[in-house]
Amino acid sequence: MNKKNNPTLPIKGRGRIAFTLAEVLITLGIIGVVSAMTMPTLIQSYRNHVVETRLKKVYSVMNQAIQRAEADYGAKELWDFEDTEFYDKYYAPYLKVLKTEIINSNNDYRIIYFPDGSILAMKENVHRDYFFYPNGKNFSVESLNEGRQKSTGVILFPFRFAPDIEMDNQGFLAFHYRKGFMPYAHNWDGKSDITATGHYACKQNNSNYPNWCTLYIMQNGWKIPKDYPFKVK
Repeated sequence: MNKKNNPTLPIKGRGRIAFTLAEVLITLGIIGVVSAMTMPTLIQSYRNHVVETRLKKVYSVMNQAIQRAEADYGAKELWDFEDTEFYDKYYAPYLKVLKTEIINSNNDYRIIYFPDGSILAMKENVHRDYFFYPNGKNFSVESLNEGRQKSTGVILFPFRFAPDIEMDNQGFLAFHYRKGFMPYAHNWDGKSDITATGHYACKQNNSNYPNWCTLYIMQNGWKIPKDYPFKVK
């Protein structure tokens, strides 16, 4: 019998399962809902990773530069922190940067551009206060001045390098004394909860600057804690 002429035999393709337009649309809708629910979490997770990685990196890079400068110029506690050539003398020979520039605002800052896209703003008058932007695209002069309260802990992370002063007329500085480039801990007694009390506590609606947020991340192994009060950018 000729199989080709037998209409009872299955033809190739007969019985193939197909989706209706409604089923396709429903499936796409479900995928869209799941994506809408998970994408914000994935994006924030990526942002957290970038901030964590670059905070740890700038901490390491700056302290390596300080250690190398100490070999050439002696103990950091004896450096002249009001020297107008501070950056050129103690940092420039030991850092790999794209460029630096001076901006004039309420304070004069030296803006240091790193190859990974991050930016470090250093106060030019005393060379002790630093403001780090893991994502340099978030940098603005306004965020260093009027907008700093809202920017701190979100796009801007304070550091301090003050090895030469143990106490001053503004508060306790022992955390920084004889140490290198460290997360900002001015006025912290070394014991109190840095997310609850204190002039610079890392918390929402701080009437001052939440400067201790960098310290909080460092204490958690350079990982943003689960109860971190801000969403970093």
